[in-house]
Amino acid sequence: MIANTDVLKQLASLCHEAQSGTFFITTNDNKACHILLEKGRIKALSYGRERGKAVVAALPFIKVERFSFQQNVSMPLPSKAFVDDTENVLAALGLHHADQPASSGKRMYRGAEVETKRVIPTLKKAASDVVKKPARMYRGRPVQD
Repeated sequence: MIANTDVLKQLASLCHEAQSGTFFITTNDNKACHILLEKGRIKALSYGRERGKAVVAALPFIKVERFSFQQNVSMPLPSKAFVDDTENVLAALGLHHADQPASSGKRMYRGAEVETKRVIPTLKKAASDVVKKPARMYRGRPVQD
């Protein structure tokens, strides 16, 4: 099993390099995830029965078995899988995109000048929220797999 943070870092690096193609992910439970990239922008996402924005919420929690990237290969996906051009999917995943640098500045709040810093979220919480399944039981005894 591959850590989700490694997979998402690879996806972010492909976006920063302005690559075009399809990012393939295979999970432990034999589901496929397809992410279409076009010049560094994530255009469409598909994972199992989920499409588009729903995949963004599920992506940090999937158990990755393998992943690969095929340059200049465009996987045909349904129209529900495409996300709006104005959305920054990497920011929704907690990753930083090159066209939005981290900013800090001063602003006025209730008559006082306040220093503001933009914090880039991380995936540490997503990796720690993995739920362990209870042991399988047969006739009152746990089954060893």
